[in-house]
Amino acid sequence: MADERSLETEHHFDWNQYERGTKGSSSLTFRVHPDTDLTLPVLQITGEKEGPSLLVFASIHGDEYEGIDTILRLYNQLSPQDVIGRLVMLPTANPLAYRGGTRISPDDDVNLARAFPGDPEGSITQQLAYVLHHQFIAHADFLLDLHSGGTHYAVATLVGYYHDEHSELGQRSRAAAIAFGMDLLWAHSTIAAGRSISSAQSLGIPWLYTEAYGGRRIRQQDSDSFYTGSLRLMNHLKMLVAPDQWELGKSPASIQTIYGDGNFDASVVSEAEGFFIPRVKLMSEVHLGDLIGTIYALSGESLQEVRAYADGFLVMMVGTPIIKRGEPIYLLAALHE
Repeated sequence: MADERSLETEHHFDWNQYERGTKGSSSLTFRVHPDTDLTLPVLQITGEKEGPSLLVFASIHGDEYEGIDTILRLYNQLSPQDVIGRLVMLPTANPLAYRGGTRISPDDDVNLARAFPGDPEGSITQQLAYVLHHQFIAHADFLLDLHSGGTHYAVATLVGYYHDEHSELGQRSRAAAIAFGMDLLWAHSTIAAGRSISSAQSLGIPWLYTEAYGGRRIRQQDSDSFYTGSLRLMNHLKMLVAPDQWELGKSPASIQTIYGDGNFDASVVSEAEGFFIPRVKLMSEVHLGDLIGTIYALSGESLQEVRAYADGFLVMMVGTPIIKRGEPIYLLAALHE
């Protein structure tokens, strides 16, 4: 029978603390200020046979809940007898933002997804990024980072991967992305700095990340695609003892690949404050000059017509109609390399 334990580990996370054939929860506590500790909950399942170590992050942004749902489902469905290797999962990789239900950490107004590989002498979020990079990502064989649109954005449900057909890392990343089972892939030949995936990339560790609609609620189809995709990834990595006992679903009949660097900071932003009414749907293909939507004043006056700056695929749109000046409205991905 699996040994299910809870233990407290201070300051250093030891990946070898778990014996083979065990499942349990632990935590890593580290000092971020002279009088402040931060604790990361960790769930792990270690199989009886040696194999890859898969690291799964959720809630890098504290208002994105699909990944937490996925991790809790995986933890409750899988046993050590099902797993080859080790599955390490952080359901709230950013406990600061999770507590506040915010995209960024309220303690220092830093976006954890822009802070990697971190700084041990920096702000609390920069220290957190440093710990995640050095004590978790650096010890993994594969990183899966689960994201969604959160409070403010509506994002196409997709899996993102490193696009480089000429490197082993790129080939492994694309093969894993296809295995994940989604019908929309976002290929990144370059990756913006500061991300968990850029940390993995710098260490030569293959990675995937997911996106989904968001809205601070979990759509059942997104929950199922994340959960099934994670199992399919484990199967691809040869981490499932008996793949046939799991409902891994059928591979999509067709897969669409879009291209870009995945940098949401490059989104088109509002030039006015008002009420945004879209004229196209998320995941639409648009052309240069197409009307994306209009920002209105409550008097009915049109304040800004938002138009496509290029041909592309509408991968993100603002998820809330009330918009302030300077806030992101939409992001395009390229339809071709």
